Amino acid sequence: MSWEKESITILVKAAPNWSKKYKKYEICTAGISQDGDWRRLYPFPEQNMVRRGIHVWDVIEVETSKPTDDIRPESRKIKAESIVKIGHLENREERRDFLKKITEQSLETALKERRTLTLIRPNIESFKVVKRTPEPKQVTLEGKAFKPRPYGDVGLYYKWTCSKPCQFCNERPHVMACFDWGANILYKKYPNEEEAKVKVKHKCFYEMKYDNETWFALGTHSLRPWKKWMIVGLLWMKKQPKPLTNFVSVTNR
Repeated sequence: MSWEKESITILVKAAPNWSKKYKKYEICTAGISQDGDWRRLYPFPEQNMVRRGIHVWDVIEVETSKPTDDIRPESRKIKAESIVKIGHLENREERRDFLKKITEQSLETALKERRTLTLIRPNIESFKVVKRTPEPKQVTLEGKAFKPRPYGDVGLYYKWTCSKPCQFCNERPHVMACFDWGANILYKKYPNEEEAKVKVKHKCFYEMKYDNETWFALGTHSLRPWKKWMIVGLLWMKKQPKPLTNFVSVTNR
């Protein structure tokens, strides 16, 4: 297996899941390489991400290699120990310009190009929180308790359409689960379930729809790489104020 050093701007941190293969929590992490291509980085251990303080908009350097067990073209195995944080996009206008270069109007483009990651400005129609039955804890061979999906007892769902309707939302809106880690952490932040629903809906629906410019980072499941799409990351910025038009200046004469 050959390794290549790449610099990648992190745009996606999805909620962690337990890896049966690596026996630890892993985070689906994705971003844009120095060449402008999407990269899905795996395995990215949760402990490694927390210890190194990796956040969305950080620029990291990491050794990557194409996997043999994942046919999605953007996927890369990484040497977790090789991760070095080398920068951060702080300026809002820089971020906005960065996103403009990779934003697509429709899911159609990714489907035609057989890609499994894309970024879209959605038309958000609705949002709901679905409470599920909590998963029972399991135990590793070392006696460590864990939940395979620590955020799996709550489902966050968006109904939305592409900016330019694709072959699917042209007939009916997309309904997709949202696995953005930040959104799921927000729900867990509140001990009261009703308060959690209100706070999350305010942030993830009202603010995303009315107050912010919002982007959905979309990805697919490895078992159905070109069919099962989900929201793996949320990106947003305050809307820019619209310039005043038809302004008439009145002066004293």
